[in-house]
Amino acid sequence: MIGPSTGNERIIALDIIRGFALLGIFLVNMPTFSGSEFAVYHGADRWLRLLFDLFVQGKFYLIFSFLFGLGFYIFMSRAELKGYGPGLFRRRLIALLLIGFLHLAFFWRGDILTLYAITGFLLPVFYRMKTETVRKWGLLLALSYLLLILGLPALIVALVAYAKGGIDPSLGGPLYTEAEAAASLHAFRTLSWPDWLAWHWRSEVWDSLSSQLSMLPVVLGMFLLGLAAGRSGLLHDVSAHRERWRKIRSRGLALSLPLLAAIAAIYAIGAETDLSLVTFFLVYMSGFTLAFVYIACLALLLENPLWQRRLRFLQPYGRMALTNYLSQTVLCVVLFLGFRLYGQVSLWQGTLLCLVIYPLQIAFSAFWLKRFRYGPVEWLWRKWTYGRLSPGRGQSR
Repeated sequence: MIGPSTGNERIIALDIIRGFALLGIFLVNMPTFSGSEFAVYHGADRWLRLLFDLFVQGKFYLIFSFLFGLGFYIFMSRAELKGYGPGLFRRRLIALLLIGFLHLAFFWRGDILTLYAITGFLLPVFYRMKTETVRKWGLLLALSYLLLILGLPALIVALVAYAKGGIDPSLGGPLYTEAEAAASLHAFRTLSWPDWLAWHWRSEVWDSLSSQLSMLPVVLGMFLLGLAAGRSGLLHDVSAHRERWRKIRSRGLALSLPLLAAIAAIYAIGAETDLSLVTFFLVYMSGFTLAFVYIACLALLLENPLWQRRLRFLQPYGRMALTNYLSQTVLCVVLFLGFRLYGQVSLWQGTLLCLVIYPLQIAFSAFWLKRFRYGPVEWLWRKWTYGRLSPGRGQSR
């Protein structure tokens, strides 16, 4: 019987980076949880939104996607040593798909697990390819999405603004309409749980799922870059790849700085809303470049035993990432739907709430893993995945 790796088999850096990324994901998700995403930001909230767009938004889901692909390599290589085939990974994805769809259907439109599970079914196609081929496919898919799907609309807006000598408001504006904002505020503030659930199914679930599926190319691209990194041993043996990580860090910074400068310039002239499509592209393009800077910085930092000890508190949190991700949703649904706080919390207040919940989750993760081998949802995922399989029954030809 095999399962999620424990004890000495675990890559400590992987858990710590995952724990770090989960804070960024929580910060990004909080405006959607709280309803502050519909607000027009002023004062401290506008400065905080700028910091988010520069360093948080669009960065951490890509780190998680990269780690998912790396984790796929670890899972498959260890499964093969035990005599299991790709069928076991498919069982794992089916279980994740069920968890994700329940999360989407009954709690929150921002679920990412369903997309991860659906995209994951494509990974075995690339598993036997050469590492360099996998890496090239990853870059092609990720950059095609960012440059074509997000970049072309942004370029059109920028060219029209240049040609007309000013911004055309019809090509920009908020990412959400007033009607969408009003409908969400009404549903969260006034509807009972059954009525809210009916509204959620009618207005959010299927639109969210189709929107998430449109991101499949960039997510698959990051999966493949993680798979290539796993096969290259980049996180298994950082010291042997120190120069490569340094190159990744320096190149990522070089590519990120002009993108970040452009975002700051748009905010400086107060055009982040009128140029929303341009801002959106710059934020997510810099997310791609900065994601690798963050990973490289942490990988190199964790090579130092002193820093590994200092950041070790994140390891239990990263080991229980699925439990913590889902519990963030449950806590926020209780707060913002149950107590009718949706739309009542500013961006800075929501950020402060994240910074209160985050250490509590870290403490709970450490407490739990001192007593159990897996987090509660991780244990359930494992049971659904492995069941009573023997190696022969787990194989798929």
